[in-house]
Amino acid sequence: MSAVIRPATLGDYRALCALFEELDEFHRQVRPEFFRPFDGPARSWEQVGGWLAGPDSTVLVAEDAEVVGLCLLLPRPQAPFAGAVPRKVVVIDNLVVRAGCRNRGIGEELVAASMGWARGQGASHVELGVHAVNRHAHRFYERLGFSVSVNWMSRAA
Repeated sequence: MSAVIRPATLGDYRALCALFEELDEFHRQVRPEFFRPFDGPARSWEQVGGWLAGPDSTVLVAEDAEVVGLCLLLPRPQAPFAGAVPRKVVVIDNLVVRAGCRNRGIGEELVAASMGWARGQGASHVELGVHAVNRHAHRFYERLGFSVSVNWMSRAA
């Protein structure tokens, strides 16, 4: 059975925070040098409200009797370099499906709906970032047609 994919509303705020917290905990475990625990909700009411109100951003949710997944879509600013080819890019900033609901195609449905939303915004490309340690996410996105465009590298100063 597939989930219903729809735009989130502020009525979904608690469910969104629970999903963001699940994603945040994963990131804290695999990248403690980047992510730490913090007090307060996983995302502020104002932050979520801004994403939902903005014409260039949205949060899509997957609902299967309750909200079980989300995908945050944000605009990428145009490159300030005059030699860059102008492109309208939408970024999948976060995508998460509740742990107990994975491997049922919900993530794929969220990505497909995100691609449709981006096309409706006039985007030429959809981009996303995946931490190198998250091999499962790499395979997931590659299976859906995404490929590596830029490898960001890091080291301590």
